[in-house]
Amino acid sequence: MISPNITVAVALLSTLAVSAGCGGQSEATRDAQAMKSASPNRIQADGSIRLTSQERSAMGLLVQSAADADLPNTALRFGRVISAPANEAQVVSPVTGRMTRPPRVQLGQAITAGATLFEIQPSLDVPERISVGTQAAQRQGDIEAARRELTKAVADAERARALSPQVVSAAQLQQAETAAATTRARLEGLQAARAAEATARTQSVAVAAPIAGTVADLTASVGALVNRGDVLARIVKPGPLWVDVSVPPDEPVGDRYEVLAGTTTIPARLLARGRLTDVGGTRLDRLAVEAADASALTLGSTVSVRIGHGLTRGIVVPESAIVPGVETDTIFVETPAGTFAPRPVQVAARFGGQVRLASGLNPGERVVVRGGMALEGELVRSQLRPAG
Repeated sequence: MISPNITVAVALLSTLAVSAGCGGQSEATRDAQAMKSASPNRIQADGSIRLTSQERSAMGLLVQSAADADLPNTALRFGRVISAPANEAQVVSPVTGRMTRPPRVQLGQAITAGATLFEIQPSLDVPERISVGTQAAQRQGDIEAARRELTKAVADAERARALSPQVVSAAQLQQAETAAATTRARLEGLQAARAAEATARTQSVAVAAPIAGTVADLTASVGALVNRGDVLARIVKPGPLWVDVSVPPDEPVGDRYEVLAGTTTIPARLLARGRLTDVGGTRLDRLAVEAADASALTLGSTVSVRIGHGLTRGIVVPESAIVPGVETDTIFVETPAGTFAPRPVQVAARFGGQVRLASGLNPGERVVVRGGMALEGELVRSQLRPAG
């Protein structure tokens, strides 16, 4: 037989346990309600997002109808940004000596013509001093030869321009112009070297910029020993840039091109179709980017290039409507008004800031073209809220 005192004690403990349990559950419920109150759940039962006009405005949403339109079939290739020879100049050391001070410029810095870039302390022995006159005569001979070669190269380029495109191809014209620009650069370098040789051999020689532009390459450093004729820097003046894009040898040239620079797309045009394949077995086609757009590109960098071939009709939306995902891309569709539902889509082609879809959308459906990432964030936040 159970003692009455034991029965009372068990009943008392049960009451306390139930009271404690109810108190804990009430506190958790209050925390969940506080979170939901601080961040209201706009997600509907079907997974769509319901917004008021004020919430929609705060998110900056922009909606427009999907169009049935044409967009090129595209291939993604890679290219390297280079400058036209006529738009760059090499800075060469006029003497043999040592860089006693750091360069006065930095890579990527904009400079003016005549600005001092380096100072070199000549290191000449007695025989070298005696041979200065001989070297000057030889330098003069080289300059005269370069002048004659430049005259011929300029004449060949002018003749090619006159016969292009009926007789001379674009590639041949480009080759003639490149030869003239290269010869001119060599002549200017020789003339600059001759002028520098006239400077006192025992004093530091200042090396100046031959043209205004941007420092695209900088090879000299403080303490380095440089020889006469060594290239110390390369300067590129503002102007159009080239992109050498690698394509399969048998791939036809594109109807249109665009270069991707971060989130920016830059129009480009075909300058010359490559004739030879490189060591990797690909053909190098040369593209031109106009000066107005070239500032977004970095010399020597590798960039992505979209090549368009023909046109295909399909559902076209702005590229800003695409919300990229790990497994699939998403577009938010407004249906009905004020309600936005995520829709998985398959991208068939991208070009000129537009996207052609292979599936997932119908013509005329209203899609979010600005603010899709904000809606995606709303879905993610809803998954982090406690249930109940």
